[in-house]
Amino acid sequence: MTPGISWLVPLVLAVMRCAALVHGAVSVVLDEAGEVDGIELEAFLNHVAGRHQWLSTSEWLFVEPPAEADGHVTVPVVMPEGRAVQAILNDLTNEPQRIIFDLPTTPAETRKWRWVAFQTAPNSQGQGRFPWEVAHA
Repeated sequence: MTPGISWLVPLVLAVMRCAALVHGAVSVVLDEAGEVDGIELEAFLNHVAGRHQWLSTSEWLFVEPPAEADGHVTVPVVMPEGRAVQAILNDLTNEPQRIIFDLPTTPAETRKWRWVAFQTAPNSQGQGRFPWEVAHA
């Protein structure tokens, strides 16, 4: 490695890690109490995207819910771009389709999602790691 630039390697890796994230809205099933059925949501996302390949919150923290939801209750979800493509393709056979939209995350949104990741799984380094990063670490 070239002397004097070793500090750059972790920075480049961090940028590469978060450069291809997609966030979207997923229509949810409500339980008897009218709350998001988290078990069903987890099973759905594991089925369409894969286990440890997504992160969600139960509420819209950073932006407003999408107008495209047309009255359906939705939650925000973030996942790697390749997994988002797979999830959308897998969701095509559902009637109705549950993935409402998908958009690349901005750097500011990615930082906010990293904060969510840290709240979900705190670590001694004080860094938010997405589930798909931890699963392959």
